[in-house]
Amino acid sequence: RESVATPVFISDSNTGYIDNALIGTRFRVRADAGFGVDSPDRAEFFYGACGCARVVPNPPANTPNPNGDVLNPNAPGPVGTVIPGAILTSPLIETDLDYQELRFDFEYAINDRFSLFAEVPWRSTDGATLGSESGLGDIRAGFKWGLLNDAQNQLTFQLRGYFPTGAADEGLGTDHASIEPGLLYFGQLNERWTMAAELRYWAPIDGTSGRGTGFSEDYSGDVIRYGLGFGYDIPLVSGTVVTPVVEVVGWSVLGGLALSSADGTPFGTTFPGFGYREVDGENIANLKFGLRFAFSNKNSLYVGYGAALTDDHWYDDVVRIEFRSSWDR
Repeated sequence: RESVATPVFISDSNTGYIDNALIGTRFRVRADAGFGVDSPDRAEFFYGACGCARVVPNPPANTPNPNGDVLNPNAPGPVGTVIPGAILTSPLIETDLDYQELRFDFEYAINDRFSLFAEVPWRSTDGATLGSESGLGDIRAGFKWGLLNDAQNQLTFQLRGYFPTGAADEGLGTDHASIEPGLLYFGQLNERWTMAAELRYWAPIDGTSGRGTGFSEDYSGDVIRYGLGFGYDIPLVSGTVVTPVVEVVGWSVLGGLALSSADGTPFGTTFPGFGYREVDGENIANLKFGLRFAFSNKNSLYVGYGAALTDDHWYDDVVRIEFRSSWDR
């Protein structure tokens, strides 16, 4: 007579970067530290279009500033410090930014197929030319709807909205709303192995126009995010489960602009002379490693590190620490 395998039941996701497909009531505190952000205004995904475009630069001697116009008076992002006494006292472009973000998340399950969530970030930035800023970031909220919910597999539709509550001129927000539908999956492959995946589409609403850049498209652009991760559960005698997790997360930028400079100063010697570029087609990939310590089905701690795999990147590397507590699983 053949033996029947005991079903393995999913308790909670162990990923650190791929969104959690499981629906439940939970609270999470997440701390990120990212280093080496070289194009923070790319497609207005991290923060709004560089405020350089709303400042009238003083041109070099004998070079007239055409009508004293600015490139775009509505450019919402931060402006770097002007170099005192420089012949070309143009605003500076941020090319080397570090940031920290502390985020408080809460999800409430209406039932086992539907939940509402909100995410409140507190962001701090430290730039080579922008200096240091800190404050409330862009608040996010949305819902999750379970499409498949069984003992080993979870498939969930998620809709997240981003709201421009962060001060864009300090690099704390994008200055526009965004909407992000996505599909999330989490599965228990066997007693030890788990798999997670996501596919998300970030679409900005009323982002900055491309006025004055020489391009016909808007500064903000759509971004597709996708990821795949695996975890391996290792039970300890104490009852704690330690799960090494590896994840690959990628982004494809479908449109938008960025302001570039090799040294933080605007390109060229005459106004406007800024180094705008189209970012349509830029692809970014990160590799993430981490450990999740599950103390029960209710509480867990994640510690992880991620690094860029591609020349185009949001950051060179990132460190994440997360505590999560659940009430109904």
